[in-house]
Amino acid sequence: MKSDFRKFRLYCRLGIVFMALAMVAFVCCNIFIGGALGAAIAVTLLIVVGAVAAVFEWSAYDNLLCPKCGQRVAIPHRDSFDKENHARYRAISKGEPVVCVHCGAKIETK
Repeated sequence: MKSDFRKFRLYCRLGIVFMALAMVAFVCCNIFIGGALGAAIAVTLLIVVGAVAAVFEWSAYDNLLCPKCGQRVAIPHRDSFDKENHARYRAISKGEPVVCVHCGAKIETK
């Protein structure tokens, strides 16, 4: 698989939209339907729509390959919380060049 930073940005945004949709659906079902039926529908919607959001996030990370070394350009958010990694993701979302974590190559992300 080759790197495609435009797909990464698109899939990340779609994952965020679907996760927000899952939370809104959960709250609306509990407010408007209520009771045991509302809770059952809300949990089911949360699981199904949340799974769609997770698939979009996973497929987004598959597009972060370095063209030089073939490994991931950045470490996934769930594995690293340092400032440099956060700056890489911010630069990718803005379309600015980044430096690969593994080989140190400068990569254009437009």
